[in-house]
Amino acid sequence: MAIPFFRKDRSKPEKEVSQKPGDEPPTKGLTTFGSAIPDNHGIVVEEVGGAPETALDEAAMLYASNQVDNAEQTLKSLLAGNEPRAWHMLFDLYRVTGREKEFEQLALEYAVKFETSPPNLGNKQQNGLPAPAKASKTLSFDSKLDAAAGGRLKDELSAAAKGETLLLDLSRINSIEPAGAAHLAEGLSSAKKSHATFQVSGVTQLVETLKGKLNSDRGTSAWWLLLLAMYQLLGKQSEFEDLAVDYAVHFEVSPPSWESVKAAQEVSAPAAPAQSAPSDAFKLKGVISEATQNQIAALLQFAQSRQEVSVDCSEITRVDYAYIGSLISHLMQMLGSGKSIILQGQNSLINELFRAMGIDQLARLEPAKLT
Repeated sequence: MAIPFFRKDRSKPEKEVSQKPGDEPPTKGLTTFGSAIPDNHGIVVEEVGGAPETALDEAAMLYASNQVDNAEQTLKSLLAGNEPRAWHMLFDLYRVTGREKEFEQLALEYAVKFETSPPNLGNKQQNGLPAPAKASKTLSFDSKLDAAAGGRLKDELSAAAKGETLLLDLSRINSIEPAGAAHLAEGLSSAKKSHATFQVSGVTQLVETLKGKLNSDRGTSAWWLLLLAMYQLLGKQSEFEDLAVDYAVHFEVSPPSWESVKAAQEVSAPAAPAQSAPSDAFKLKGVISEATQNQIAALLQFAQSRQEVSVDCSEITRVDYAYIGSLISHLMQMLGSGKSIILQGQNSLINELFRAMGIDQLARLEPAKLT
């Protein structure tokens, strides 16, 4: 097994070096590690002097070198393409660095471009919205608003008791089908009759998604009806009436009527359930670097009595580029003892770094899912 190891010092600004005619490309030095590895199972590390293979690799390495601004600009330059990994890395960069305003702006752009709901900030309050007060019932989706999910929600909304307070969590929707949209619109219309009080989260992202769908598919009435229902829910009468007129002209019908009801309160999304980690996993935290070798030493001790070594990377904020070589050596030390390794829960920036450095050949990577 051969893995690439970039020997560049990314902690310093790079100087442009013009290659003279006749210069030879950088040579690769091969070193075999793991004396305890069985015969014919050696691991070869290839030291290469060239640049990262892709711009995603470059961004991951810049971030690992704590060059956050340069990493951000590299990722932004990739957003015009259709590579979702660049978007996910930028989402995680803003999430890790606590830049909520930039995260939310990126979320709106993502919703328009991909016509689906973007990730949310998880446990953090979004755009300064208040945390939801206690509601009598929370109505939410896992990810897909299809006919089945929409039908269930329609039934729950239709059964709302008079004056009941409902929390409608739309923040996790990342896929909408016309039948599901139509059911949700019908359910919201039914709930108005009971004068239920609504709290709603994730509605801004859903509105932008629906606008994007209308731009590309004006013939599907479900997009219109759900967007009208969202404007009614939020008390946005002007937006409702403008869209109602367009709807009437487009479908040659009478426009829907505005109803004066109490507008929903926008709140931050409820805390997402923590992604499950193996109960017997070793947790690494913070920036992994030479300064945190005590954590690695504890990991190696943890691994001694286990055949499968699960490492919870969900609380790692960055893996320092200068420490990658040492980390690879420690992983190979475990492999040399006949162990298997699982690295899980790492954010997109770290996962791309692991992939670029060949760590995916040493361990099974199970990155965090963006929600």
